[in-house]
Amino acid sequence: MGISKSISARSPRKKSTTLIIGGGLIGSSVAMHLARMGVRDICVVDFDLEGSLSSSELNAGGVRATWGQPINIRMSQISIDYFASVAEEVGYRPCGYLWLKTPETMPAALKARDLQQSLGWEVQAWDVAELRRRVPFIDKTDDLAGAVFAPRDGLVNPNLLKNHYRAKARELGVVFEDRTWVMGGAPHSGGWKVEARQLHSPAFHEAKLAVFAGLPEMEGLPWTDVSFDADRVINCAGPWAPKIAAALGYVCPSHPVRRQVCIFDSRGVDLTPYGMVVDPSGVYFHPEATNGLAGFATPDEPAGVNYEYDGERFFEESIWPALYERSTGFEQLKHLTGWAGLYEVSPDESAIIGPVVGELGAERTGLYEAHSFSGHGAMHSYAAGLLLAEKIVKGRYETLDASCFAASRFARGELLREHAVI
Repeated sequence: MGISKSISARSPRKKSTTLIIGGGLIGSSVAMHLARMGVRDICVVDFDLEGSLSSSELNAGGVRATWGQPINIRMSQISIDYFASVAEEVGYRPCGYLWLKTPETMPAALKARDLQQSLGWEVQAWDVAELRRRVPFIDKTDDLAGAVFAPRDGLVNPNLLKNHYRAKARELGVVFEDRTWVMGGAPHSGGWKVEARQLHSPAFHEAKLAVFAGLPEMEGLPWTDVSFDADRVINCAGPWAPKIAAALGYVCPSHPVRRQVCIFDSRGVDLTPYGMVVDPSGVYFHPEATNGLAGFATPDEPAGVNYEYDGERFFEESIWPALYERSTGFEQLKHLTGWAGLYEVSPDESAIIGPVVGELGAERTGLYEAHSFSGHGAMHSYAAGLLLAEKIVKGRYETLDASCFAASRFARGELLREHAVI
């Protein structure tokens, strides 16, 4: 798709060295790191800068290095080390991830633990007796062989983290523009010309849904057509990365998928001393203030933009049965509220980071991407921004070789199959 013909020649033109499309956790981290490396005149555009429909906001806030792929372990280590250094600013709590394991899944968990520990991440192995001693409310354990526990895994406040990145970026001159929807873009005079529409007034929830879903209603909104000239463009658009990729003339292999999260009254169980617990069923839960938060990735969830929360029915059908089978304290729970958000899922459930590569395998000059984190964008956000900034500014990855995240891996059949996805 080329530049939209609906853009007027008299549209306002804005110039920058770097145009970042998407101002969530990833785009804001990339902006911060580029600015820290001396890049100036950075502009970040987003249609939903406040993030009411952003994956950066609509997630459970878990951060962990308990992954199966070494590169994903290292991405989390680098990020969590940073979160710990600014813990109060970003709400990081090293309250741990507790993975409950059956006799069938315990051997693989112990093998993964060996890898994680070899890379410097502490992971403890517990038998059932130790599990019940440390987490006494988990008292239905007949199907369990034990658990693994990583004490430095934990939780972060995604909103605080995003605003932290943005504040650091703004201090160095980065500009964030809201209510901006990219329509098209193409190489131009050694750089890129990108054309967009900016909404005159704040976008209400219904308008955002219409635009994100590509519905005809977007034509009736009060837009101003704008044009951006940039040396480079970076697609950090999360679930909308495929649409932005199409607008910029290339194909993104990922797709958005709905994920739902519930808040429940845990009644007789005080969850506040604990961190994230991952049940063998796939249900995960952790304390959320004085309540509990739980989620589950529905296996047959169709791809597409869907923000409809199924409410109490989802809780009763997908969450509560697993909790009931794990604790007598969970036999009476009350659904309170919840929400639906979007994962952007790549073919191997790992991120896509790096220069965009054309059909013949050559890098597209001045075009980069960082998206498709498949549910682990928050925990990898710091490292992702750092690594992509290194590639752009220095021409190479220095902290960690992230070349395996290039989208060209799919054509080569060199997938990063990540099995520790919740």
